[in-house]
This record gives sequence, structure tokens and C-alpha cells, in this order.
Amino acid sequence: MAVETKGHSAISAVMPVKPPRRMHGLIVGVSFAVGLTFGATAGFAQIASDSAPATDETVEATTAAPAVTGADGAETPETPEVPTTEATAQDATQSDAPQNADQEMVTPSGDATSAVVFMYHRFGEGEYPSTNITMEQFDQHVKELTSGPYTVMGVPQIVSALADGKGLPDRTIGITVDDAYRSVYEEAWPVFREHNLPFTVFVSTEQLDSGYANYMTWDMVRELSKAGVTIGGHSQNHAHLPDFEIDRVKAELANSAARFEEELGYVPEIFAYPYGEANDAVIAAVKEAGYRAAFGQQSGAMHTESDFMYLPRYALNEHYGAMDRFNLAANSLPLVVSDITPADYTLTRNPPAFGFTLAEPAPSMNCYPSEGEPTMSRLGEERVEIRLDGPVSSGRWRINCTAMGPDSRWRWFGMLYTVP
Repeated sequence: MAVETKGHSAISAVMPVKPPRRMHGLIVGVSFAVGLTFGATAGFAQIASDSAPATDETVEATTAAPAVTGADGAETPETPEVPTTEATAQDATQSDAPQNADQEMVTPSGDATSAVVFMYHRFGEGEYPSTNITMEQFDQHVKELTSGPYTVMGVPQIVSALADGKGLPDRTIGITVDDAYRSVYEEAWPVFREHNLPFTVFVSTEQLDSGYANYMTWDMVRELSKAGVTIGGHSQNHAHLPDFEIDRVKAELANSAARFEEELGYVPEIFAYPYGEANDAVIAAVKEAGYRAAFGQQSGAMHTESDFMYLPRYALNEHYGAMDRFNLAANSLPLVVSDITPADYTLTRNPPAFGFTLAEPAPSMNCYPSEGEPTMSRLGEERVEIRLDGPVSSGRWRINCTAMGPDSRWRWFGMLYTVP
């Protein structure tokens, strides 16, 4: 049932969203977000089997708008490994890495007011396909970024430019990597370094402190930092922060900051929420901790009107790392909206009553939830309301809305909500 909104005309359309079965293979995974997990502790999450199917395999696309559904990946639990020590890791002083700490400081100018940020996790670790990208796929991504019409910039510079209302080059790209797996250091960094591509690694400090051999060591992180790689915060324990009382969230952030200060001599300025999960209290705590921007795991292009404490990223993995999907995301534009409901990113009502106001008319827009049968109501040309046929499952619920933009580039707006 549509909801009237003050200042809008009567309902102009009420329609069920039932896209036909086509184009699913092209774009269903672009909004993939890692690790639908259950039974997580304050430490490392207990993660579902990697063979688990995506949660949204049945949602398709139309030729009018891509079905950017919220397919969740699931990661196989890792076998506990023998802890390593700093002494067993590659000595940072032995590296011949160029000390290019200034590589991210140049901010090209332009007229664009948006950018696309990608998220990786593992590189060349085929036993974890839901969080891994193959080296062949990765090489194709790098080839496209270095030979196509893109400008790859450091994420802090993108954030600064957009937050300050400064223009960016068209098709500006940022690269992020979550969790500081060792394959980032051993496999990805040599490629990024060879092509002079800046990137950010979001680090959960306890994952390094525990000394597991599949994560980087602090020596490795220091080496990357000295070479100009941006290090970002990712909490202490990579926990589900909305599940905690706020004092425990603040302790997570404070303990993480203390370890960064001890090991690196500084505390990062940008943050990524573990699993992309947040709520108003968590976001306020992250901001209070001194972070000037924070990323979720919802799809879409960031822009000058984005919520800079809950910025979007496109996630990539083996299943959803093909070049057609990569190009679709890399060339996307923001679908600019305001007055988003629910405003809190953790649901207090299930099923959610989702809605937003368009900055510009988008008559061809369609919305695709990761779960639930949606009915979309248009209140005039601006207000959009989505209602589902029933409650959604606990975990994470996503909805993505797209409309065709200029030059056959899709305008894209995605949201991720934590469901208690």
C-alpha cells in the first residue's frame, strides 16, 4: 500500500516488480557483499559453507534496468592455522618496494561529482571463491583500469574531493581491500605497485595480533604504509557491531586505535564496517572515534550528496568478477536520492517500509530487493515507496534501484540493512 508523503501529489503508479528472466548472469552479483554469517562471536565469525547458494538467485533483470540484487556470498570456515611470528614473516627491511608515499597525494581535477569504489578480499586463494578473485580475473581488472577511460585515485583523496564539493575526473575509481589477508601482500600488491595503482587495506587489528599465517603481519602492513598504501580501520575483532552494546563498540574502536598507534604511529582516518553492518549508534561511535568517512558493502557510486559515514562499494569475487560485470559497475553513475526510509541501517520494523525521494525524475527506474516480493509505488515523479509481501530473514537485506543514465551508463542506488 502506498504512503502519501507531504508535498507530493497523489500516487501515479502502483505496480508489482516482477522483472522477466533475462540478463541475470550479467549483473546479479555486482552487489555481492561478503560473508552472510550466523553465530558470530566477538572474535572471528562462524561462517556458512562456501557451497551455499546466493540468496537472490531468482531475481532477474529487465532490459530497462539491471537487476542489481543483493546476492550474499558465504565463506567456508578456515581451519585454524599455526600462529606465525613477526620473525617468520618476510622482513620489511628486505623489500625493494619503492618508497612512493606521495603517490596518493595528487588529486586530478574534473567536473564529475561521483566516483566508483571497488572492494576485494583475497587474491588467488581458490579454496575461498566467495571472497577470492582469481589472478586471471584480477589481471583483467587491472588491464581495464590502466587502459580504459579511468582515473584510479587514492580513496582518501576521493573522499576529500567529494566532501569538499570539488570536481573529479569522469570515471574516477577507488580500490579497497578488506581484512588484510596475506595474499593481498603476496599477490595483489606487486601488481598494484607495478601499475602505480593506489589502494586501501582495511585492517581488523586482532586478526593480525592473533598471528594466523593467512593474514598479514604488522611488518607487512608497515611496509605497505611506508610505500604509500592507505591503511584503514576495520574494528578490533571484525565483529557484528550492531549486535553490541554501544560501550562495547566504543571499546572495539578504542582498542583498534591503540594498536594502530603502537604499530604504525598513527590512527587511520577512514573506516569500513565489518560485513557492511551499521546502525545510528555504531555510526555515531565511529564518527566520535575520529574517522572522517566510513564504507559499507552496499552497491552504488558515491557522490557529493552521499552519507560519508556509510559510503557504497561494489564487491568483487570469483563468481561475480567477470569483465561484463566489472565494466557495468566501473561505468555506473549515482542515482541521487534523499529522505531515505528507514533512516537507521538496522531494521526496527520487518518487513521494512523502504522509500526515498529522487533528486531528478527517473521514469524507467526499477528496484530489486534481495528477499521479498516488492510492490513499488510512485508518488508523483519524485517519491518512491517499496513494500514487501512479508518479513525478511535475519542477517542482511539489500535493495538496489537503477535507471538508465546518459551514454548508456546505469544510475545506481543501493542500500544494505541489518535485520535482527
